[in-house]
Amino acid sequence: MKLFSFVLVLTILVLHAEALKDLMGTPIQKCVNCLCHARSGCWSRFNCARYSVSFDYWKVAGSPVLSPDDDPDSQDSYKKCMANENCIVNTIDKYTTSFGEIDCNCDGKFDCKDRYAIHLHGRNCENPQFGERYARRFNHCARSIGVAEMLEKEGYDGCNPFVDTV
Repeated sequence: MKLFSFVLVLTILVLHAEALKDLMGTPIQKCVNCLCHARSGCWSRFNCARYSVSFDYWKVAGSPVLSPDDDPDSQDSYKKCMANENCIVNTIDKYTTSFGEIDCNCDGKFDCKDRYAIHLHGRNCENPQFGERYARRFNHCARSIGVAEMLEKEGYDGCNPFVDTV
């Protein structure tokens, strides 16, 4: 009986740990809003997901699912996640931290600009160059919701975000 109780408690803890966080209305959602606006040119996270969150991206993010019954290896679970705003935000959050909190532009902090660089370039995000169009879109959003603005090119000569992680 003690073994059964232990297994039951462990199972509940694992399922709880895998549940999606409610990220709607949080600073992460604000960041994802600007990241998505910059990437897709519109305000819809659904468009962002369609254009920049592939099945492989979702897998690197840990395959967030809406229900414990969803198969984390199936295209159906991926599509179901991409049809849910909170699941999209969780996917982008998990992907942009899946390599650690990389300070891509070496400004001493991990913030939305770093998340955007990771979203675009993965782990190879050092000294990100966003370009005028992406920076303009991102900054338009950032000004309206209080996220730090970015330059077209972030970082500096000699910036190495992996110095302390190697």
